[in-house]
Amino acid sequence: MQRRARESLKTLFLVAFLAGGLLLVRAEAMPAWLWMVLTLLTIGMRVLVRLDAYHDELSVTDIGITRRHGSRVRKTTEEVVRWNELEMVEALAHETGPNNADLLFLLHGRGTNGVAVTAALAQQHGLIALLQQRLPAFRTDQLAQAQAATAKGTFVLWERESVRA
Repeated sequence: MQRRARESLKTLFLVAFLAGGLLLVRAEAMPAWLWMVLTLLTIGMRVLVRLDAYHDELSVTDIGITRRHGSRVRKTTEEVVRWNELEMVEALAHETGPNNADLLFLLHGRGTNGVAVTAALAQQHGLIALLQQRLPAFRTDQLAQAQAATAKGTFVLWERESVRA
């Protein structure tokens, strides 16, 4: 909702800017060609920003977790981990203070497979509840410590039994 309000405010400022320029042209305080160039540049920049917007998608299925992120114009990165290959789940805490959702969840698979999920994306898809359901011995106490951390730290939330041995 906040993003929509910001976009509406930007559009309002754009209309006011262009209308003000048009009034200057009418009062002959600005050449018409300059107003046209400024109008084209302003609208062009607004359109270009929307064409190359960053997107972050998470797909959770019975097979595994996939995250696609990047911009539409540049390369999109895909990270994948299958449930049967999941070896460890960690939470990385930043120096942001207690009860801040600024965590990064790392789901390590076999070899180089794995997925990094931001707290906002995890919350949006209910990832923590799903991990608690699917993974026996998920360490909720470690998650609470990660959320309350006031310094950088790594918290192991779950580890496959064969990895510990």
